[in-house]
Amino acid sequence: MASKWERFAPLAGALAVPFWLAGVILISTKAKGSEGPKILASYQHHSDGILLAGFLWSLGVLLFIWFLASLRSHYLAAEGGTGRVTSIAWGGGLIASTIALLIPTADEVGALNKDKFDASGAAVLHHFSDAFFVGAEYALSLLFFASAILVLRYAVLPRWLGWLSLVIGIVLLIGPIGWAAFIFATPIWTIIVSVLLWRRAEAPTRIGEPAVGTTG
Repeated sequence: MASKWERFAPLAGALAVPFWLAGVILISTKAKGSEGPKILASYQHHSDGILLAGFLWSLGVLLFIWFLASLRSHYLAAEGGTGRVTSIAWGGGLIASTIALLIPTADEVGALNKDKFDASGAAVLHHFSDAFFVGAEYALSLLFFASAILVLRYAVLPRWLGWLSLVIGIVLLIGPIGWAAFIFATPIWTIIVSVLLWRRAEAPTRIGEPAVGTTG
């Protein structure tokens, strides 16, 4: 039974995406507006929906952390040694996940204390989430840059995923468009890698040797 659960563990990444999607859709329909009065009204009239959205998002992040553990094992088996680059990928993913857990908390605080804020306070609270969002983007770039190195050097995943990881990492660092890599590219990448790791767990292949044409 333990072996069966371990084999399916990489699919936690694919499972995380529907929770992210549900959380984002729900919060975007409940915590509306960019001006104080509209935001305060959202807290007052849609508090339950906002809290549910935060819960769904957080479940997705926790599943992503579970997926990261499988990804770390796969990377480390290939890199060997002290696993320096693997540690960068793992650490970047964990830091980004920790920050991502905080993204909905500002609106959740607003929903829980809807009768204790004025319009200006609600506006500040709502936009405070932007800081966590940007922080998660920057930290997540470490996961993608390290993944690109490991894929291109050791062929732990298809080579095109290495180049895709590099592009996503770069876009995450570009403020005006980084959100697109976080909201769209990261879930797609997670689903693809999650399924590939699961398939490799079903049919183990040799890893740990540098890809053809690469150097240590």
